[in-house]
Amino acid sequence: MQRQRFLFAALGLLTLWRWALLPTLELAPDEALAVFRVKHGGAASFHEIGPLLPLLAKLGMGIGGVNEFGVRFFAPLIALAASLAVWRLMRGMFDAQIAGWAVVIVNVLPSFNIAAVTLTASTVVFALTPVCALCLRVALAHARPLHWAWWAAGACVSGVALARPPGAGMMAAVVMVFALPARLRHHLRSPGFLVIACFWAAGASCWIFDGASFVGPEWRLVPNLLRWSVLASPLLMVLFVLAVRMAFDRATLLSQRSLPLAMLLPLAALDFFFGPGHRWPDMGGAVWMVFAAMLLAHRGTVLGGVSIEDRVSLRTIALVLAALQSAFLLLTDFPRTLGLRWPFSRQNDGASDYRHFFTADPSSSMRGWRESAKLVSAAMKQADRGGKWFVLAADWPLAVGLGHYLGQSEPVKSANDDLRGFTSRNAIFVTDDPAAIAPPEEVKARFASTEVLSVARVMHAGNEVRWLKIFACHNYRAPDL
Repeated sequence: MQRQRFLFAALGLLTLWRWALLPTLELAPDEALAVFRVKHGGAASFHEIGPLLPLLAKLGMGIGGVNEFGVRFFAPLIALAASLAVWRLMRGMFDAQIAGWAVVIVNVLPSFNIAAVTLTASTVVFALTPVCALCLRVALAHARPLHWAWWAAGACVSGVALARPPGAGMMAAVVMVFALPARLRHHLRSPGFLVIACFWAAGASCWIFDGASFVGPEWRLVPNLLRWSVLASPLLMVLFVLAVRMAFDRATLLSQRSLPLAMLLPLAALDFFFGPGHRWPDMGGAVWMVFAAMLLAHRGTVLGGVSIEDRVSLRTIALVLAALQSAFLLLTDFPRTLGLRWPFSRQNDGASDYRHFFTADPSSSMRGWRESAKLVSAAMKQADRGGKWFVLAADWPLAVGLGHYLGQSEPVKSANDDLRGFTSRNAIFVTDDPAAIAPPEEVKARFASTEVLSVARVMHAGNEVRWLKIFACHNYRAPDL
């Protein structure tokens, strides 16, 4: 009991530490897009992010203000809820000791820690998925066909579909929970499962009616495995594989204790192929690591043939290395304060440059936005020769990032937006393409003339974050229909 009290106290302190970290990182494009939709409408859109994120951002900003802390206010609380759900699930299936170790492993995972201090789809998915698993276990423990836990599990599935549409991995995991043990397969025809399927279909239908877009998988083995090594730490990845392998025993597969394994398998498969397509700091479908942590906590506690001393040593080394890797990814400026030169990641071909994969900081999307906004603001003053100017960015991540830190009432527009309301106005066009020497042809064709205003290299702690090319574009002309 004393250990459990210490665990809960540690979770409280960890939540406070995560809150303290929130203002230290500038908003990533996904977070800035959520703020954009709160300010300028379109919160119900599924384009790039689900509608659940703007709702959380709006509630957070109402408490903490329109800043990094307010936007991410709920992220540490969501991570705390996920930890408690893991503890309750494992305590019900095994005991408090195994539950405590599962919570510890989850909270040293780099992927979980990054999700706990940012507001992305993975932040929501990391909480709703173990809560759904807990609800499924409660539902299976009761004979009532429409127990409240079925409805709660359906709400979790729908929430995942609204955060990361269409939520197919979550629904596949629910199906696997009942399909893997033969004795539970009759539940696939039960009213409770039908409730869950209807909740998922409702969320997925909203995505389809909004104009569903599909991103293909990444069919590359080594880069995908390297990504997992970053999100889970190499030693924990090895232990995860061993724990999953040992979970394929007859006793587990015939009981409700197969639930973590059943949830893990489809989630890990989809994350392996589709996870690399997500933008940092979105962890993609790495929520499978939460269930791998559950399996590892159980197998690491009951495993025979290994002395207690060796077990404690291996557990300590794995947890410490994972915690250090988490701190390293959360505090990426720390190496620079020590005088080390650590460049930011460049745009490359799917991490095919393996040397750069291991030596570059992936958090460039969360750096240099204030400096970039200052450069654009200075260019607007330089170009102000009369007339009303608006800012036009090459793509939506650049548009929402600049728009948030410029602080203008008029939103920064993307080159793909409808600009028919800006006829005869002048624009400041901004691109972060280092090779650009002029606006793209489709942008130049919309204006009477263009000219270069400035070329700047945005730096952070002595490292290049991005290049900005800023152009003045005069007299916008709506295209002929």
